[in-house]
Amino acid sequence: MDYRLVSGDSHVDLSWLPGDLFVENAPDHLKNKVPRIEETDEGPRWVAEGKVLGVANAAGHGFSPPVRGRRKRIDRMWDAGFYEGGPHPTTPELRLKDMALDGIDAEILYGITGTGMRLNDHDTIAATYRVYNDWVAGFCKSQPGRWYALACIPIHDPHLAAKELQRAAGLGPIRGADLIASEVTWPIYTRDGHWDPLWEVVAENRMSISFHVGGGRIPVPPPPNGDQADPNALELEPSQNELAHQGVTQSLGQLSGVQWLIGIILSGTCEKYPDFQFVMGECGAGWVPFVLGRMDHIYLDSGLDKKFDPPLSMLPSEYWFRQGSTTFQEESDVAQMAHLIGEDNMMWGSDYPHPDGVWPDSKQIIQETMGGMDPVVLTKITRDNAVKRYRMGE
Repeated sequence: MDYRLVSGDSHVDLSWLPGDLFVENAPDHLKNKVPRIEETDEGPRWVAEGKVLGVANAAGHGFSPPVRGRRKRIDRMWDAGFYEGGPHPTTPELRLKDMALDGIDAEILYGITGTGMRLNDHDTIAATYRVYNDWVAGFCKSQPGRWYALACIPIHDPHLAAKELQRAAGLGPIRGADLIASEVTWPIYTRDGHWDPLWEVVAENRMSISFHVGGGRIPVPPPPNGDQADPNALELEPSQNELAHQGVTQSLGQLSGVQWLIGIILSGTCEKYPDFQFVMGECGAGWVPFVLGRMDHIYLDSGLDKKFDPPLSMLPSEYWFRQGSTTFQEESDVAQMAHLIGEDNMMWGSDYPHPDGVWPDSKQIIQETMGGMDPVVLTKITRDNAVKRYRMGE
C-alpha cells in the first residue's frame, strides 16, 4: 500500500466496543465477570466486578461523556461530526471517513489495557484481553493495510503475557504489545530475568513492546483540605486549587515515560536481546536528549559500567538509538531537536480519538510544528519509522 501519512499512535477504547463482545466470547465460567454494557440511571455504562468501568461512547478514554465547553479538542470533534452516526472508532467505514478527513492513510492501534487497571481478577483480565485481541485482529483484516494493532497482555505473570503475545502474533496484523508499565508488580528495571519470557517473544517475533502513558503519571499532591471536585460530576465547577492541580498533572503526564526508558535499558534487556524493540507510547520526545545524557552520566559516575554483571557493551544511550522509539502528537521543539532525539527514533501519532490528540487537524498541525524540517527527516517521522518498526504492508 502506498502510505503518505501514518499515525504511530491511535486508539480503540473499551468505550466504543460492542457491549456484548466479551460476554459472548468469554469462557462460560467468566461470562458473568467480564466487562459488559448495562443501562443505568445515568445512561449506558461499562460494568464489571460490581463497579462502573466507564461510559459507553465516551469522550476520550471512557471515563465521562462528551460535554461541549470542557475542552477545545472535544468541541472541535463535535463540530467535525465525530459524535454522530454511531461509534466511529470501531466501525470500519466511519473510521476510514475520519482518517480521510484527517489525511491519515494508516494507523497503529493501541487497545484497552486501561481496562485491566480497573479490574482485580487476573483470570477475568486475561480473558478480556484475549477476546479483545481476537476482535482487533478481525477489525484490522476488514481493511488490510489500514490498521495494525498492539496486543493487550496481562501484566501479573510474564509467562502468561508471553503466551498470549505468541498467540496474538499468529493472528496476522498484530505487531506488538501494549504493556501498562505503571501497574506491574515486578519492576521493569530488574536484572533478574523476571520479564525475559516476554522480552524473548517480543524479539523473536520482530515486535515492539510499548510502554504507553496512562495510569503512570508522576504523583502530584492533591489539593489541601479535600478541595477536589469529582471529575465525573458535571454539575460541579472545580475550585481554583483543583484547576491548578489538573494543570500540573496533565502537564506532567507524558513525562511518566522517563522511568520506563531508563528502566528497560538498565535492565540489560536490550543488551541480551539485540532484536528487542521498545516504544514510549504518547510519551513525547523533547525530554529524551536530557534523559539520555543524564542516564549515561549516572551509569559512568556511579561505576555501573564496572558493577553490572553481565556488563553492558555500549553506553545506555546507544541502546536507545538502536532499539528505542517514542511517539508524540504536537511538539514544535521536535523540528530543532530531531538530531538529538534520533531521526529514526520518533513516530508522529494523531492520538485519535482522544481529546489530547489532534484529529481532525493533523496535517495542519504537522505543518505548523514541523513544516520547516528537512523533508526526508519529516517523512521518516510521519511515515517511514512506523512502517519499518511495525512491518506495515507485509
